[in-house]
Formats: sequence, C-alpha cells, structure tokens
Amino acid sequence: MNEMVIEFNDIKKALSPFFSGKIKITVGDGEAKISMPKRTLKARGILHNCANSEMISGEKGSWEKAVVENYAKNNS
Repeated sequence: MNEMVIEFNDIKKALSPFFSGKIKITVGDGEAKISMPKRTLKARGILHNCANSEMISGEKGSWEKAVVENYAKNNS
C-alpha cells in the first residue's frame, strides 16, 4: 500500500496526477477513504507537442493525393 502525507490545502494538487474530476473523501473511525470516478486515458493528441505546425495545413487531402499518385504509378 502506498502512503502519501500532504497538507490539507494541497490535496487537489497532490492527487491530480492520479485522479480526475471530483473526489469523495470519507472520514470515519480514524481513517480517511478516497473514492473517485474511473479515469479514462486516451492517446488522442498525445504527440501534439511534437507536431510540425507548418506541415499541418498540408495534411488535408494528402492521403487521397498519395493514393492517386500510387495508382497512376502502378498503372502506367
């Protein structure tokens, strides 16, 4: 079991890497229990910071163009 000691005012900051949304803290019998909604992790946009912004504008239609060029090369 992992244990983390934090100041009360820093709870949200300390737990944000692990939990998203609202958390529920139940205190009773000298113990505090934390429950939270399931966090859904998604890969979408994970490499956005690595993208070349100059090339993004040329992406629209590039797949279709490549298919046409490949078809023309293979059938000529």
